[in-house]
Amino acid sequence: MHYKSKIRGWKRRLYHIENWYKNNTYPDFEAFEKYYEDYVKIRIDPWNRVCERNPPHWYSKAILARLIDIYDRWEIEYEKQNKLFDLQIWINDPNFIRSQIVCAKVDKEGIKRNNYFRKANEQTIFPKSKWNSKVYDLDKFVFEEYMDEDFAFENIENLEPDDIKELIEEGYQKDEITIDGKPETRYSKRVGSVWIGRKKAANIKYSA
Repeated sequence: MHYKSKIRGWKRRLYHIENWYKNNTYPDFEAFEKYYEDYVKIRIDPWNRVCERNPPHWYSKAILARLIDIYDRWEIEYEKQNKLFDLQIWINDPNFIRSQIVCAKVDKEGIKRNNYFRKANEQTIFPKSKWNSKVYDLDKFVFEEYMDEDFAFENIENLEPDDIKELIEEGYQKDEITIDGKPETRYSKRVGSVWIGRKKAANIKYSA
């Protein structure tokens, strides 16, 4: 009985993937025009409840299959528009739950929007064997490695000395930056990689 209950439980979890997918198959063109980007994050219960948690690997691959389906559908829809765009798939590893689809508005054909993350100093090879599946084709993408980082901001978050001490002890690095023209002290810690993928055939599409 316990085994059957577990099977029914995972069937419900798979249904949650399908429900999330159906709600995100069509782009939000209004957001694209207003904010210069449109995106889909993984919002599937219970993995975003209270805090983000990574699902089992097989379940993550089931989500990835639908992320790629969303990418393909969005590509078709954006090609119908008389717009320039840069369509990306982000695969976070090991923090897969942070993965998403992003479509950025660009000014010129061939331009890539690369300012979402800091690029990894040493590029490694995309771990295709880890994420490969018969359900989808990762070979149609070219991936570049960026740093998946956690951040804390001293002024914005009103960090206390004890907070800062704890961050440093946890391995966060301190640097000085400017946000909206104001000086800010940032604390950052790398927690993994973000693999940003674009279609090989044409990274930037334009329909005249």
